Amino acid sequence: MEKINVFWFRRDLRLYDNHALFQALKSGYPVLPVFIFDKEILDKLNSKTDARVSFIYAEIQKMKTELERNGSSLKIFHTKPSDAFRELTEKYEIQAVFANKDYEPYARQRDGEVGELLKAKGIALNLYKDQVIFEEDEVLKDDGTPYTVFTPYSKKWKQVLNETEIQSFPSEKLTEKFLKTKPFSFPDLKDLGFDESSIEIPPLEISEEIIRNYAETRDLPAIKGTTRLGVHL
Repeated sequence: MEKINVFWFRRDLRLYDNHALFQALKSGYPVLPVFIFDKEILDKLNSKTDARVSFIYAEIQKMKTELERNGSSLKIFHTKPSDAFRELTEKYEIQAVFANKDYEPYARQRDGEVGELLKAKGIALNLYKDQVIFEEDEVLKDDGTPYTVFTPYSKKWKQVLNETEIQSFPSEKLTEKFLKTKPFSFPDLKDLGFDESSIEIPPLEISEEIIRNYAETRDLPAIKGTTRLGVHL
């Protein structure tokens, strides 16, 4: 079997400026990108037309198409993460798994379980800061304890930001490092137990007119006067 690394997409559905993906692609091994439709999360959703699922599904489709233009593909699972990685370790000679940190309680538990599974097989789970500017231990009071009042925290946050160089991670320049493979199958939304939401997903674009008139239009709900980038952020 060919030695590879795995990149695990979670909250970071983009091929550009992606910290952990950048580290994976420069690691020296071909990178297999994967996404897991996590049953532990999906099975607890009440609405079968959940707009979040429709959005994620559409973004995954776009990424898979883009990867296949470059001779790679996106391997997709609909299962529990631990079961997905158990299957991956049986099919591939994985050297390491890369992902960006997730901070929710369930995510910490999930990553702990996957990390232990991989560790037992001699595979490292490498996690990187990506979706936040500062982690919980990077903006503290002078005595090293966390802030409990917002205003002094805000002042310290801005101070630390001014002293920090924000890095970019141009993962989009390393696409040739993805594992070359035939296209993987892609489940239908109904296979996941969902139907497409009727809620419109705004495009990841900002018109010059919106930027120019933002101060006047942002508080008028009757018109589309804001960027509508919230879902992408």
